[in-house]
Parts: sequence; C-alpha cells; structure tokens
Amino acid sequence: MATCAGSAVSETNTGATNWQQRVFGRQLVRCNQADSALCDVGKVFVNEGGEAACETIGVYFSFINPGATCDDFTRQLTELYGSVNAATNTAKKRFEVIHVVLWSNVADVIDFQESFQGHVAELPWLALPNDDYERKTRLTRRYRIKADVPTLILVEGGTGSVVTRGGVERTLADPTGANFPWTPPHPKATLVDGPLLPCGSRDNKEPMLHEELRHCVKGVYFSAHWCPPCKAFTPQLVDSYQKIRERGHNFEVIFVSSDREESYNTYTETMPWLRIPFSQEERRRKLAHAFDVQAIPTLVILDQRDNIITLEGRTELLEDPEAWNFPWASRLVNILTEKYMTTLHRAPAIILFVEADDCEIQFGETVLLPAAETYRRDHPDYDPTYDDLDDHLQFFIALDFQCDTSEILREFIGLEDAVPLLTAVDIPRGIYTVMEDGAEITVDSVQQFVEGFLNDKLPTNEITAVHNPIAESDQIST
Repeated sequence: MATCAGSAVSETNTGATNWQQRVFGRQLVRCNQADSALCDVGKVFVNEGGEAACETIGVYFSFINPGATCDDFTRQLTELYGSVNAATNTAKKRFEVIHVVLWSNVADVIDFQESFQGHVAELPWLALPNDDYERKTRLTRRYRIKADVPTLILVEGGTGSVVTRGGVERTLADPTGANFPWTPPHPKATLVDGPLLPCGSRDNKEPMLHEELRHCVKGVYFSAHWCPPCKAFTPQLVDSYQKIRERGHNFEVIFVSSDREESYNTYTETMPWLRIPFSQEERRRKLAHAFDVQAIPTLVILDQRDNIITLEGRTELLEDPEAWNFPWASRLVNILTEKYMTTLHRAPAIILFVEADDCEIQFGETVLLPAAETYRRDHPDYDPTYDDLDDHLQFFIALDFQCDTSEILREFIGLEDAVPLLTAVDIPRGIYTVMEDGAEITVDSVQQFVEGFLNDKLPTNEITAVHNPIAESDQIST
C-alpha cells in the first residue's frame, strides 16, 4: 500500500509478565555475554514486588545486509541507551532494548548463528533468540516493519502500549534523549486550539469548534495534494464518509494539510468535511506529533472523547470500503470483509450469511453476540491484544449479494445460495458444517451449534478446495 513519507492505542496488562512473555517469549539473549546467554523475561522486566522493572522498552528491528545500512543507527542507539540509563535515579531502569535481527538477503548468509552473534556481540541490550523465526515473523507483522528500514518502536514497560513508532527519527533529532521517551501530547489539546473551517464541498459553510463535535467519532486525515497516494485515497474516503453518515452515524473528518497554500486551497475544494486552517502551521505540526504520523495519507479514528480507536483508518477503510465495521474498534462479532478473509486460513470461524441490510445485520449481531461472549468468557487466557489468532474461534456476519467476499467464500467452501445460513468453517482442518435445514436461527440454537462444533459433535463436510492437491492455499484471499 503506497504512502508518501513525511499514537497509541492502550494495551492493558493482564498480569505481571503476561504481555512481555506473550509478545517476546519466555527467554531473550543478553547480547554482550559469552555465547549470547539466555535470560528469563519475567526476571528482566518485573521486579520482586510484581511491578514493571523498566519504564520504556524499545523494540529495535535492524537488517544485516552488505551495505550495512542499519549499522550507523545502531551506534547512535547505543549512545542514546547509555545516556538515558545514566540518568536513572531509581531502581527502575529507564530504557531497555529488545533487538530483532533480520537479514536482507538470506542467500548471502552461510552461517546464521555466527552472523547473528557477530552482529550483537558488543551491544549492551537484549535480543530475540536468532532461531525464533516464528516470533520474528509475528513481531514484524505486529509492528508493520518494512524491509531494510531500521525501525525503533518505543512501548511502555508496564502496559505494552506504543509510545512512538518513530523512534529512529526521534533519536536522530534528540541523540542524548533530553526529551526521552518523546511521549506525544493528547490530541484533544491540539484539536481544541482554534476553529475548524468548512471545506469547499461541505453543505454547512459555518466554522465549528471542537466542542461541537463531542458526540462524534472523528477521523483526522493527514494528506496533501502533491502526494499521489493521497489523491487516490481521498475520493474513497469521501465515498465512505458519505455512506457512514447516511447510515446515521455521527462521524466527522478533520483535514490536516501538508501542502503549500495554493495546493491546499485547490485540494480542500473537493472535500465535504472540516479542515485545520492553513495559517495554523504549528497546530498542524502538533497534531502530526500527537498521532506519531510517519507518512501520508494517514487516517486516525478517534472516539467521542478523542481517544484513539485506530491509527490505521486508511487500511481499515480500504479493506472495508462500505464501512460495515465502522468505527473499526475491537469487536467480538465482525462483518466479514476483505480484512478478515486471510484470518480464515489461520483459525476456525462461525459465519452467519444474511442479506446486506441494517435489519439483517442487527439480527446477525443479536444471535451471534451471546455465543461469542460465552466463548470469550470460557477462554480467559486468550488476549486478542497480544495473542496470535491461531485456533481461536472467530465470529462473523457475511453479507450476501452486495459483498464479493461472501460470494468468494461460498464458492470456495461449496455452500448453497441461501440466507440466513449458519455455518462453522475450519479451513486449517479443511472442514465445514452447516446448521440443519429448516432449523430456526435463535440465540439458543446458535449457542447449541457452537458447542456442538467445538465438541466435534456435528456432522462435517470436506472443503474440496483445501483437499485438492493443486489448490492454492490463498485462493479465498481477495
């Protein structure tokens, strides 16, 4: 997905070391000890009183490559690490780094372990074990890491919430860490700092104050007319914006420009929402800092109290252009969109096919939600913030006739064109089952269906495409 180069959702700690162990595993490597000695994650990050032993953790992704493009920053990070920790006056360490070492070209590597040890031997921090390839993959996916680009993600030591994704840029700008860990201001402080003006295509031409949006979900849109990905995304956002409001949602978008004034005026003529005045450059800069914006276009979704729902509004909208799952907060029951199609390859799902109208969607949520809540209650150890999806049961509503994903899934599994239709699909095992023909779909019958599926008491069918040896493993992705 293209961007033009130019945070944080809170993650609750569910136990003394739960989030650290779930994200980084139980053991890490001490880089500067002989033979890269392993240490226990719990002992490193939790003190004897059960509290976090480190204020800030930096998850550092670097790439070993012939050009050594990451080596310069590694040296700068080493200096920052020493400077920040030298200023510690308490038993709690201010800054710890977990190094995730990756390779740009595996074909050039003769001995991975030797290469790894040579790369980290003199470093003062911790590293993910070299052979933990699965966790490296999870972490690069979790933090959306780009190949060959050194990346430093700073997270709170006690909760795991992201402080900034722009640790590299912050380090280069403040090499001694005078303002470490560069915690961004709450966005509300900047949003209330002056009027919001109407864009050219807005019906209501009156300026507004932030206080007047207190009942609205808000999208803060960072974009520029000079940026090709922005110009491509803006019409899509306009279309989704109108659909969301037509469904009765209180939703407003606030445009934050990275243009020069002439381009700014031209660009805003096409927009039906609100904008930060061009003259308030400092206000726009503070907003970009508050949301840790690294590239444009960026769409940040805020709740009514200006807390961040998602920093990935652009991705959410592109994968759900009808905005069925708006405002894209974490939910137990979701509309099946392109975003979730690939997750079906990793974990089983209960899927209710209905027609694409508001009444049918409400019916689907009504009958599925109690079963989803029961399932979550019966699996208290699963935390969607930290744990991988594998083997965890998902719950979806699939919209027929207006949704390509539903048609693709029906064809892939071999389901009849009937609605409502309740199914349990387990692509990893290559099986599916359907609620018996003529059975009424109610809260109780859905619960019984889910229990029967989980206990292997329902008759199942093979998914032909999965069992076909020439079938592609990703043929239901869109």
